[in-house]
Amino acid sequence: MIKTKYSTFDYLTVADSDKLWGLYVTGCGHSDIPPHVPYPPAKHPNAYMFNWKKGRVLPEFQIIYITRGKGFFKSKVIGKTQIKEGTVLLLFPGVWHSYAPNLHTGWKEYWVCFNGIQPQKFMQHKILSPSKPILEIGFNETLLQLYHQILELLEEETIGYREIIASLTYQIIAQVHTAERRRQFGSKEIETVIKKAKIYMVENIDKPVDFEQLVVELHIGYSWFRRMFRHYTGLAPGQYFLQIKLNKAKQLLRETSLSVKQISLLVGFESQYYFSKCFKKKLGVSPSQWRQFSRGESSLIPPSVANHVFT
Repeated sequence: MIKTKYSTFDYLTVADSDKLWGLYVTGCGHSDIPPHVPYPPAKHPNAYMFNWKKGRVLPEFQIIYITRGKGFFKSKVIGKTQIKEGTVLLLFPGVWHSYAPNLHTGWKEYWVCFNGIQPQKFMQHKILSPSKPILEIGFNETLLQLYHQILELLEEETIGYREIIASLTYQIIAQVHTAERRRQFGSKEIETVIKKAKIYMVENIDKPVDFEQLVVELHIGYSWFRRMFRHYTGLAPGQYFLQIKLNKAKQLLRETSLSVKQISLLVGFESQYYFSKCFKKKLGVSPSQWRQFSRGESSLIPPSVANHVFT
């Protein structure tokens, strides 16, 4: 771990075993830049050094969290823009960029750089996008704690720390992505409506839900509700409701002695046949097979169900 007057940082040599996790961390750091201090305030390896005018191109990803002050960011994709405290900067492999604090304010920053197959997939699916490198998420205590944990682990270098900091970086990505999705909704009213709909589904799990009637009771339009619900949860309302039913069915199969027919009625299916058909289509096994696997009564777990047994 390198410590200077204004910065603390470390860079890692990556082993092939680190890459097996799908994401591996190559460095992490923290800087507290006072006003009128040149930026960056410390010497970094050549691949990472840059200045405002020259900029740089990284071979990896980086997430920077600005917790105090303000400054500027520019990239080949979006041009130049101002940034303020509470902003997350996303940097991408192969994309030219530059950034710096305002000379009169300085700033406080936390950063982690990483790479791997999984971040590349995140970019392919627009979870991370070079066209949206600036996310104004405000103060996020959980995100800040994750950076501190990584820095502490890098300093201690205890057994398994590389795997743990990789998992913490996954959490940073998830926190940033979730915060941005919440911000897109713009108002608490939208989030409240969707929460009410989800609660209604849970409370009426044994009945068919008429979503068109539900939106009338919520005083919103159906097409808007369907679009916003999918954007918020990742699933259409009907798919989400089916997932709730199947999750409840899995719990009852594992924890009770109720028959498959009784369970199908409790979770609102019109027949045992239709319940079993939906269950097998989603999970790859019949309800009875699930019961055996989840209770440890069968040691043979097909690949299609291995990821679902304990959820």
